[in-house]
Amino acid sequence: MRSIRLALLSLALSLAVSAQTLLQLQPGDHVAIVGGGIADRMQHTGYFETLVHDRFPEHRLVFRNLAAAGDEVANRHRSENFGSPDDWLTRAKADVIVAFFGYNESFKGAEGLPKFKADLDAWIKHVRGGNYSGKGAPRVALVSPAANERHVDINFPDRSVNNANLRLYSAAIAEVAKDNGVAFANLFEPSLQLMTAAAAKGRSLTINGYLLSEEGDKALAPAIFSGLIGGKVPTGDMEKLRRAVNEKNIQWHHRYRTVDGYNVYGGRSTLAYQPGKGGFVGDRNAPAPYVSNYKVMQEEMSQRDVLTANRDLRIWAVARDGDLKVDDSNLPAVTAVESNKPGPNTDKSQVYIDGQEAIGQMTVHSGMQVNLFADEKRFPNMVNPVQMAWDTRGRLWVAVWPNYPERTPTSKVGDKLLIYEDTNGDGKADKETVFMDDLNCPTGFQFYKDGILLM
Repeated sequence: MRSIRLALLSLALSLAVSAQTLLQLQPGDHVAIVGGGIADRMQHTGYFETLVHDRFPEHRLVFRNLAAAGDEVANRHRSENFGSPDDWLTRAKADVIVAFFGYNESFKGAEGLPKFKADLDAWIKHVRGGNYSGKGAPRVALVSPAANERHVDINFPDRSVNNANLRLYSAAIAEVAKDNGVAFANLFEPSLQLMTAAAAKGRSLTINGYLLSEEGDKALAPAIFSGLIGGKVPTGDMEKLRRAVNEKNIQWHHRYRTVDGYNVYGGRSTLAYQPGKGGFVGDRNAPAPYVSNYKVMQEEMSQRDVLTANRDLRIWAVARDGDLKVDDSNLPAVTAVESNKPGPNTDKSQVYIDGQEAIGQMTVHSGMQVNLFADEKRFPNMVNPVQMAWDTRGRLWVAVWPNYPERTPTSKVGDKLLIYEDTNGDGKADKETVFMDDLNCPTGFQFYKDGILLM
């Protein structure tokens, strides 16, 4: 009998230890994901998050991705006045923090391990001392870097040479996780096995040797799930749920990674204008009648928060095998801004001479001629062109930016990349092709192979 009791006690202790090393998700938890490139790119595929929602359909979990490529545990670059990591964990109301650190740090090799372990340990203790959700200290989980691979495209360098370092840093993360009693998922070993198997079939699981492709994300999501959550990994058709997750993630990405940080948080956010009058003052909190960039942009960011939260509701419905039509009628108002330099037109816009008239005012070198190939009179899509380039077929490519400085949260018309052709040889464009639509801030492009690289 005594031996049976000891065996049962040993089993109970073993189960208790196992439970402590797994991430215990509670109903209503807000999960913040932090870290570098792999964590950053996860939000665009949604495989891991989809597995978790499928496993816990009644939990009504909230995921917010706070990662950015290049982030290190002790070094994260952001726009001026963007807010500290603690500020954003508070915004996310983080009950759970899943951290993907160690990749960037691995390039310092074995000599960088002591500092990395100390930084990671200090970070865990720091965030566990916080109360970002208002419900107490967050639960923390660590995920190791994935392996690097020799990409099938030989134009990429062989990044697998860094695997020796990545193995060291993965082991270090496991050690720090054990010392702090937090969950840990080892991505290095399973990713190495999956990459080896893919290479045998002439495929790669990364886009460049280290950043996972969508196929790589899909392949590794079960490993993250098993390491952090444990138990049987959900299977079956979850594509509808994944689409709902990604629709939410798009809204959050536009909020957290807004492309106009200088206006939203930085130097230009302090500019406050008086509608109908020229000039400005440098005060982001200037009283009426002044309206600052900061005031308007923060109101837009509040709209993006609500757009994101509205899509959480649909995720929860789909996870329970239902559905929900997203209703965005609850968006907060944004201050209407009049021009601080109104023009004489009825809509207060300025009067601009057209292209042909402008040519008449130019001084043109003898032997040369200026020809108007395309303009907004003939092609209304040509609004705020920011770059143009001619291809080898004599076509004019133009990136247009009607939503300058960026799309508003409620914008229905995207920026575009347009192609103009002269099909009858009269020196003027007579055909417009929309090459890409629904863009946000296409700052430039470069011809590459049979297409373009778009920035």
